[in-house]
Amino acid sequence: MSKIGGMQRVGIDLLKQLEAHPEVDVETVILRSERENDYFGFVPFLFRAFTTARAMMKRGEIDVVLFSAMPSAVLAAVLAGTSRDTRVPLAAISHGHDVIAASSAYQWLVARVFTRLDAMLPVSRATGQQCVRRGLPEDRLFVMPNGIEPDRFGDSFPGVFTTRKDRRQVLADAFPDLAGKLGPDDLLLCSVGRQVKRKGHDWFIRNVMPQLNSNVHLVLGGKGPESEAIGRAVAETGMGSRVHSLGLVAEEKLASLYSGGDLFIMPNIPIDGDMEGFGVVMLEAGLCGMPSIASRIEGIQDVITDGLNGHCAIALDANSFADTINLYAEAPGSLDKMSETARSHTVEKFAWSTVCAQIVTTLKTVARRKTQAAG
Repeated sequence: MSKIGGMQRVGIDLLKQLEAHPEVDVETVILRSERENDYFGFVPFLFRAFTTARAMMKRGEIDVVLFSAMPSAVLAAVLAGTSRDTRVPLAAISHGHDVIAASSAYQWLVARVFTRLDAMLPVSRATGQQCVRRGLPEDRLFVMPNGIEPDRFGDSFPGVFTTRKDRRQVLADAFPDLAGKLGPDDLLLCSVGRQVKRKGHDWFIRNVMPQLNSNVHLVLGGKGPESEAIGRAVAETGMGSRVHSLGLVAEEKLASLYSGGDLFIMPNIPIDGDMEGFGVVMLEAGLCGMPSIASRIEGIQDVITDGLNGHCAIALDANSFADTINLYAEAPGSLDKMSETARSHTVEKFAWSTVCAQIVTTLKTVARRKTQAAG
């Protein structure tokens, strides 16, 4: 697949880790498609997954069925009888929006699925809370964070640089036009991802940027439904000289943007019917030595460990964001130190090998519990 979204990348990386795990043999049923919402391909995929899983369960060839997201977990509703008869547990991973999607029919189905699953592995505590609110028994809840491969960027990773001068050289090599707009003492904030309302870009530009020191710049990588609103916010606040849009950033340049900037920002705001289940982009930034300043909201809170890979600010509190960012604008040495800890903390806590081991241990526990409950 040439286009891989965040949730798809997470699924692919986890699959690679499971296949490499010495205690795991994996049989996969995967939907491969170039289209973002391939509804015509999804129905045949569900049928293929159902028939494959049911046959293998009846033949005693598998110990657990793991759904990588809630859309495929709907099969739990029709596999529950086979699961009961064969004592093969059904488990699923939930990512946030796939639980709370605002459709009454879908929510009815989600509640029904939760009564059939033996285990739910939400990627954050906030996502887990949403599952419990929709009827998931708490004893079936096992929070498992998303992970990241330490070599996520391969040969395009320029390294972690602990001085602003070195970071700017990386930026100049990959983004010369952007680097040319920055002075030697300027602080560069960075945000990458699909520009949707919950990300809070419009709010940040209108409410936080005016309170930041004049040497603080913001670069945005990505596009989305909010791109026009962001453009209007820049124009109406007169921030055109300090807010820079790159559009979509090529995969081979992404690591250079992270390594060449100073702070990643994720100023999410609460939006009805939407949520940030985790925030994998902060792991990508941390891997490149870029700490994050992010809203203390939803799944973001499980990514940030204050003082190690960034700080959480109060959502919709411009002073909270501005005060934290201005401290680093005035004291670059403190940021240089955190660049080192951001990468080490990200690798130690979120490397896929570590997360995968936790998932395997949990699935073994769930399988054992299912067998014991059946007598």
